Amino acid sequence: MPKPTIKVLGTYALPFDAKMLKQQTNILYGKNLKGPARRYAEEQCREQLGSTVLIEALIQEADKRFRLSDFTQPLAGVQRDNWQAPWAEGVLSVDGESRLETRWSEPPTNKTFRVAFFLHYWKPDVPLLTSYGEVQCPPVQEMPERLQRLVPYQLLE
Repeated sequence: MPKPTIKVLGTYALPFDAKMLKQQTNILYGKNLKGPARRYAEEQCREQLGSTVLIEALIQEADKRFRLSDFTQPLAGVQRDNWQAPWAEGVLSVDGESRLETRWSEPPTNKTFRVAFFLHYWKPDVPLLTSYGEVQCPPVQEMPERLQRLVPYQLLE
């Protein structure tokens, strides 16, 4: 029986602009903040958005152990329940050109597929944990338009 494998195809920076920063700040901190409180809130959101990456991975021979919720990075001194979790995930075709599903509770019926998901507060020097062990991710690069379209970022609420 073939062994399940995960190959990270890309780690991509989240593109964001002033409008997105303002929207995220308003959602998390409220629209009425002014002065130093507003600047602090914007800096927190800039850090959150600026540290967010989209990870695209090819999953081959997935079995019943596969759970996207297993994908995370360990944080020293922090309980696993408080580690970052996949956000706004999507299941993609094997070639990565179309979206198959949005969110699921069970793995897709296909044994080979791609997943793409966002992780906040990415640490490039820390491995990615998965259902099948640790994997190293390639350096962060610019997100392709294809992924911006297929897996759009959803602001935190």
